[in-house]
Amino acid sequence: MIFVKWFPDDILNGCSLLTWQSELVYYRLINYIYTSDNNLFDDDVTWQVLTSKFNGNYSAIKDELIKKKKIYIQDGKIKNKGCDKWLLEAKTNFEINSERGKRGAEARWNKKNAPSNAQAIATINHKPLTINYNKNIYSKNFKIFWDEIVNKVSKGDGAKHFSRLEEEWQNQPEKLAQLYNNYYLAQDDKKFAKQPAYWLSARKYEDQKYEPKVYSREDEIKDKAKMFIDAIKENKITDFTKIWAKKNKGDVDNALQLGLIKQEDYNLLMHD
Repeated sequence: MIFVKWFPDDILNGCSLLTWQSELVYYRLINYIYTSDNNLFDDDVTWQVLTSKFNGNYSAIKDELIKKKKIYIQDGKIKNKGCDKWLLEAKTNFEINSERGKRGAEARWNKKNAPSNAQAIATINHKPLTINYNKNIYSKNFKIFWDEIVNKVSKGDGAKHFSRLEEEWQNQPEKLAQLYNNYYLAQDDKKFAKQPAYWLSARKYEDQKYEPKVYSREDEIKDKAKMFIDAIKENKITDFTKIWAKKNKGDVDNALQLGLIKQEDYNLLMHD
């Protein structure tokens, strides 16, 4: 069993412009995508099951969900960008934890001098436990990388995956940061952009074209606040936008001081 993330508020807000029939089908469809491990076939049987509760016209519902970018069809299967992301993250975490468990078991039980018929017996480790008060848990190069990126999420995981990079890449933190920023800023919907940790783990930096660019302070502030500026311009300030604004208050404050957003819009972002 693999556990995935679920965001009720985002789902409710994202479905506010759907008809009630399409909203009901969308909820069921998301669950079927998860339970089928992203292998929900786009055929008559599937759509009849999805609409069986009210005998709806599934053609119209399917058209609406595609038109409003709730789903897309790929290789004969029904897909959702959010499900794609969270299933990949869940599987990645499962594989990492599984590998850790195997390594831990090997380290505990595989003793070179043990006789062939020896049985593994769990023992208590009486070595005194110590507390590590060292706060410098991040490498110098990772700190540079983290300071430069615009989407600072899951720092601990980011540091872990950064430490697993080849030394060649670890020694180019500024280049890595710009490649990530190029990727992140190119995403239309930031909710579906990979977090730094998973971007590093998937080696997406190898897919990006590196073009050295000198950022001014104003450019940096614009980039970091772009999500909020765009939400204001398009009148699409959601609960998710407000939560994210509060988590990145420093970026929003800088945008306000630079005149990129108005005080009334700032107040809207910062208040429930």
